[in-house]
Amino acid sequence: MLSGLDADVDGAEGPSLEHALSASAATLSKIAWVGTFVHDGRTAPDGVDIIPLPLFVLTGITAAVAVVIGGALVVRTPRLQVAAQLVIAAALVGALAWRAPGVAQFAVSTSVAAFGVPLTFADAHHRRLPNLLVLGLAGSVGAAVITIAVLDHEAGSLARALAGAAVTAAFFLAVYFMAPGQLGGGDVKLAVPLGAVLAWFGWQTLALGSLLPWLAAAIAVAIMRLGRGRTPVPMGPFLVAGALAAMLLAGG
Repeated sequence: MLSGLDADVDGAEGPSLEHALSASAATLSKIAWVGTFVHDGRTAPDGVDIIPLPLFVLTGITAAVAVVIGGALVVRTPRLQVAAQLVIAAALVGALAWRAPGVAQFAVSTSVAAFGVPLTFADAHHRRLPNLLVLGLAGSVGAAVITIAVLDHEAGSLARALAGAAVTAAFFLAVYFMAPGQLGGGDVKLAVPLGAVLAWFGWQTLALGSLLPWLAAAIAVAIMRLGRGRTPVPMGPFLVAGALAAMLLAGG
């Protein structure tokens, strides 16, 4: 009887102890958040509720380099404005890290923050979207999506991203040709990589990220007309802001 009882006790305690040890090992194998960063305890796809700190630091440095190159070299932005862009990009990277449901989503979405900030400033101040920055965004997004698809065997996500880019391109080209003056060529080119990212998150995110810019732009135009203003409203900032808002909401 004692041996049977011992066996029952061992059988009851063994799995829980083994589970605790494996959970501790999994936690120690990751580099946890620095205490100054907010983290709400949600779990990543691998079951650990943290994003590796090296990835966060590397992504932040990459975003800073993209902002500096885009703002200072491509657009010739004054140093004070470049500093402001760096602050905004850092805040966006932090927000995306906090809201992203996993490492892959964080890695892909930060490309939009890195290149979207200088693109927004360029379009708002100079009414143009430099091709080098748009190509940089497209290349960054493409590299991230393809790499994640290969490493995680996510062929479906890659196909959805390509389909989203194609659908977005078709829609913006239709508006460009059927309603002259509503969009510029840079807006059409910018919408393609943004459509790929949004569709990679999901079709609902693509729908939301496509609707928000038009809604916000319509409100801005209405406000300007109430003030009797006739200045054209650049679409680029609304496209970038709408995509980032949709991705942040998708993370929730």
